[in-house]
Order: sequence, then C-alpha cells, then structure tokens
Amino acid sequence: MNLGVIGAGATGLTAAYDAVRQGHAVTVLEAADELGGLAASITVGGVPLERYYHHIFRSDRQMIELIEDLGLGGALRFHKATTGVFRGGRTYPFSTPLEMLRSPLYGLPAGIRFGLSSAWLKVVRDGERFTDRTALGWLNKWAGRRATEAVWEPLLRGKFGDRADEVSMAWLWARVHCRTFELGYLDGGFERVYATLRDRIAERGGKVEFGKRVDTIRQPDAGGPVTVRTADGASYAFDHLIVTTPQPAFAKAADAPADDAVWRNQYLGATCFVLELDRSAIPYYWLNINEPDFPFLAVVEHTRMVDPAEYGGRHILYVGNYVERDDWRFTTEPAELLDRYLPWLRRINPEFDRTWIQDWHFSRAPFAQPVVTPAYKALIPGHRTHLDGVTLATMAQIYPQDRGQSYSVELGHKAARIAGAA
Repeated sequence: MNLGVIGAGATGLTAAYDAVRQGHAVTVLEAADELGGLAASITVGGVPLERYYHHIFRSDRQMIELIEDLGLGGALRFHKATTGVFRGGRTYPFSTPLEMLRSPLYGLPAGIRFGLSSAWLKVVRDGERFTDRTALGWLNKWAGRRATEAVWEPLLRGKFGDRADEVSMAWLWARVHCRTFELGYLDGGFERVYATLRDRIAERGGKVEFGKRVDTIRQPDAGGPVTVRTADGASYAFDHLIVTTPQPAFAKAADAPADDAVWRNQYLGATCFVLELDRSAIPYYWLNINEPDFPFLAVVEHTRMVDPAEYGGRHILYVGNYVERDDWRFTTEPAELLDRYLPWLRRINPEFDRTWIQDWHFSRAPFAQPVVTPAYKALIPGHRTHLDGVTLATMAQIYPQDRGQSYSVELGHKAARIAGAA
C-alpha cells in the first residue's frame, strides 16, 4: 500500500515506522522544518532540548518500549525530581507524600484528607467513571475545601482560565493515577527518539518531507486514491492517509461536513520560554505557580534534573502557559512578553536579574491542550472519517489522557493497525 502520514510528531512517526516494517511504501509530510511536533527541539550548547518541557513516567510503557526497540534504552535515566508550590509570596516543598501531607499550605488535618483522596485516585483503575463529574466539584467534596483552594483550584484556573469550572474529573484522575514520582529523561533529549525513527523509516524506503503544510485533502471517489495538496503547490496521491494534526486543521483541509465531530472539541494554545541562565533560579525542578494574578502557570528548571554541564554550563529555565489563542500572552511579540514576565520572575526569586539570561527561545502552538469537559467524551471523533481512505489519529482521541509522548506512541501503533486493515 502507498501510505501517506500527515505530521512527524510521535504519533505520525510511530505509525510510519510500523507501516514500513509491514512492507508499505510510506511518505510523511510535516509542515514544520523539524521533527517531534510538540516534542520538537532547539539546540542549547550543541545538545537538543525540547521547546516545551518534557519527561516521561515509569508508567509510560509504550514510550519506554519504543526507546528500547530503537536501541536507546541505555540512554534513558530516571530521576527523583523535586516539586514546589509558590503561593502567598512563598515557596513550599511538595515533592514527597510526607511533604504533601504536612504542607503549611493547608495544615495536617486537611493534608490527611488531601492524601487519602489522592491515594483513592491512584487505586481507581477506570477513570472514565469520573467523566460526568467536574474536577472542582469532586475535589471540594472529597479532597476538602482547604486543600482544593490551596492546590487544585489555582492549578486548574491557571491552566484552563474561565473554563476551569467545566473541566472533567476524568481528566484530573489521569493526572494523578498515571504519574510517578520518578521522571525519565533521555541523554541527549527526546530528539534522539524522533531522529532514530526517521532514520529507520528511511532505511526501509520511507520518506519524511519537511515544509509540507497541508492545504487540501480530497478523495473524489469512495475507495479511490486520497489526494493531498500542500501549500507549496506539491500534490500527492495515496492509497490511504493517516492524519495526526489537531482536529480543526484536519476538518478545514478535508472540508469536513459542518455537523462532523471533528469540528467540535476546543483547544487552548501553549506558549513557552526557554531561558538559558548563568545560574540557578529556583530550588526545584518543577514549581507550580498557585497565585491567581501571575501571568504564567509553571516554572520548570530542567537542569535541576539534568546536569547543567550537558548544556555547556547553562541553567535551563522553562516558563510555560496554556492560554486562549486571542490572549495577550499568545499574541504579544516574544521580546516584549519576556520583559513583561521579568517582574513576576523576581517575585519568585527577588534576586533574579535580566543579566542572568544569556540567551532565550520562545515557542507557541495554537492547538496544544484540549479542554476536557464532562461532555468531551461524546465529542471525540472516530478514527474513521467522512473520507473512507483517511484515518484520523489526534490528541483529542487520547482519553481520559489528552497529551503525552507515550499516549501518542500508543495512538501511532493503533493508527498503523487501522490503516493496514483498510
């Protein structure tokens, strides 16, 4: 079969890798000039580093198996990374169960209730039982109002803004149930995974083409070839097509019917600074910002997990956000946005100074975080689309999880099986 794949992220490259091993002729079309999708990388000190902070968990079986299959298992290391919470002008440790239990954020009695509710979410195996409940409603009832107001609610409002009250508890269950205290990172970055996938695809005759933003997807005759035209004027014909772009991009390119489910789900955009510093800025790997007036959600010092020597001695600080695409934090010119963030970084660390920043990078993605409401599951489109020669494999179909490299790899395996059976 002559198979096309739209998107060279984790899902698209995994699907292409499986397909070439099954003997199909495969062409991957990627709009950007780089691999990885939301896990794409820049270079710091000659070493690839993800544009948006990335790690995996001990529970991310599909990603771990892929890394081992590609011969990279020896480069995967797990770290006991630290976490803190910034609230009320202070930073609190929040890395271990004991720190969570005794946190001054809410006190011991509330901490016991917080711990029991979190333990229960670890035990529950079917998160879809929470689909029709809102996260804040469930948390106020079971985790308690004090812990919810101190920890959960600021995080939900920081991430989803005005939509926080609508977020499904199934989404939060996935965040608690599937995560581990140890975090995995690959020596040299996850770019190695995607570059190796590209190379293995090429070894079997497949192709990955960059700068191929899809303009239209058409299938004039049922059962006939699928034609793809890209913005640079190139045209392709495939026996079958796997599309891994966000739903809105596919819906527009494929001229989906107005009542098709692919139009329905809503996404937030993501923005992220990578600051190359000459010193450490925070005492943790991950710092949740639980202050409602802050303009960003989290600060992640990557080099609290990986030695700064890996990046020529630079300390790597991510400043990340999820926002609506018309929000000022998404639309503001990056240099100005960084200037506007600096006073807030000084609130976290009063010694922070602009001169610490030796270089910086900025990335934005328009479709990065689905808004998972109680109605979300009913809005998830099927993998089969209105074009019988097209399989859709997008982050909206990862439920109750909604993002993550391992889930994307699993989705890629599934898409290849569906396409192979078409």
